[in-house]
Amino acid sequence: MTARTAPGRGTARTGTNPPRNPIARRRRLGTGLAAAAVALTLGLAACSPSNGSSSGGVSAFTVARTGDIDKLDPQLATAFQTQQTLGLVYSSLVKTGNDGSIQPDLATKWTLAPDNLTLTLTLRSGVTWQDGSPFTSADVKASLERILDQATGAVARSNLTVISGVDTPDAATVVLHLSKPAAALLYSLATVNASIVSAKDIAAGTVGKTLHGTGPFAWKQWDQGQQVVLTSNRTYYGGAPAIGTLTFRVIPDEASILSGMKAGAFQIGQISDPAIAQQAGSGGGFDLVKQPALSYHTLMLNGRRGPLQNQQVRQAIACAVDRDQVLKTAAYGDGKVTGPITSPAYQYPPTDGLPCTPGDLDRAKELLSSAGYAKGFTLNTIVETGEYATAGAEAQNLQAQLAKIGVNLQLRQLPTSPYVQAWLAADYDAAVALNGGSYDPYLMYGRYFATGGSLSKPGGIESPKLADLLAQGNATNDEVRRKAVYGDLQKELTAQAPWVWMFRSDDYYLVKSGVNGFAPRPDELLTSLATVK
Repeated sequence: MTARTAPGRGTARTGTNPPRNPIARRRRLGTGLAAAAVALTLGLAACSPSNGSSSGGVSAFTVARTGDIDKLDPQLATAFQTQQTLGLVYSSLVKTGNDGSIQPDLATKWTLAPDNLTLTLTLRSGVTWQDGSPFTSADVKASLERILDQATGAVARSNLTVISGVDTPDAATVVLHLSKPAAALLYSLATVNASIVSAKDIAAGTVGKTLHGTGPFAWKQWDQGQQVVLTSNRTYYGGAPAIGTLTFRVIPDEASILSGMKAGAFQIGQISDPAIAQQAGSGGGFDLVKQPALSYHTLMLNGRRGPLQNQQVRQAIACAVDRDQVLKTAAYGDGKVTGPITSPAYQYPPTDGLPCTPGDLDRAKELLSSAGYAKGFTLNTIVETGEYATAGAEAQNLQAQLAKIGVNLQLRQLPTSPYVQAWLAADYDAAVALNGGSYDPYLMYGRYFATGGSLSKPGGIESPKLADLLAQGNATNDEVRRKAVYGDLQKELTAQAPWVWMFRSDDYYLVKSGVNGFAPRPDELLTSLATVK
């Protein structure tokens, strides 16, 4: 969960009969609501003077998606839609390009001292908050100290604890003192969770209540469960976006998003169901755009509870799951079986470290028997129903596969907000999850398995060996050394099997003809909306 952690809905093609389970039933019951939402949207579109691009800019622009945001504080955001939205309102010190390179944002340049223990950043001049007040180094200092304050509960805290002090020699300069070298620090500072918020709002205790950012869009309103509305930030340092009003509309059913695109109601439809993507194709007034994602689908195992405390039990579950079968059933094969690390520059054999070949049921049963659980057991398994379409199908397929070794997944479906709450509290035995990836492996797993990781609860285990490997990888800028260490990290993660890593999927966007400048990203952020013409 960049923590993106966000499972959702979807129907598996397992035969000619529809699936008989609460997840599928819930989806069918929601169809009427989805149809009503689309009907309302079509009516609004018909009344709108302009709902698309034109030579004079874009007066109104609508993005349709199935899930809503769940909070208004970027430093606490874990759900995908929340990060996508708040990432347009707030800025960070630096940002990542589509190719994963570190680029200027609120900081225009940075210098790392020869001992790798001091990072000096020069801030962009002339930036203002959306309430009109000037952005200064005091905002950076207050923001970083807020993240580092354990009481805040900030998602990025464990990635930034290497910062031992923050100095502000003047309004345009920030000096970060580091307790040890940290190769992933700039990537940590580039995330939505490391957004810079106003020192004035921090002092007033209004972060997450009153939204003043420095990003390309300004906050307007949130009609919970229905829509989020942003407006062009006319004082944005990169130039005011051409989109005057940006609306994220919540449409509970992806088939209804497709219908809305065909009717011209939306400029972009976000799709996660491969079946809907296949139906969509391209033409008819919009194009289907596919983007391989850094995020990964996994069955997270809570190694602090019951039989899962035993490594052999976790390995047995990992051995029993045929990842390719899950990929083909839930995503029609549209993606790639993956190991723990999805960072493009760090690729390793996906299941190296497991004492078996995945899908080997006999070996899985041997491991369970050796651990004293030959008769199996039941796992309380949470499945989220709001952010992506394949979670239900993944859960059903995993349930069927693991039943063959006597492990019963008792599925508990939850909407996005309750799911995230249960996930953060590790209130489950297992969780079907979609977690955010990163260009840097430390950012993927430091928050879960490093010493003091901010997401150590859902991480499921505490492992000195994993923590040590993460520390080694983050302590050097030597890429040869980092690749070797992270190769060992992947193998150790697979061997300890805190989770079952399954596959990396593709994201789908339905983009209306005439929309220029939209570019999907592997990290699923929607920053290019600021440059749409």
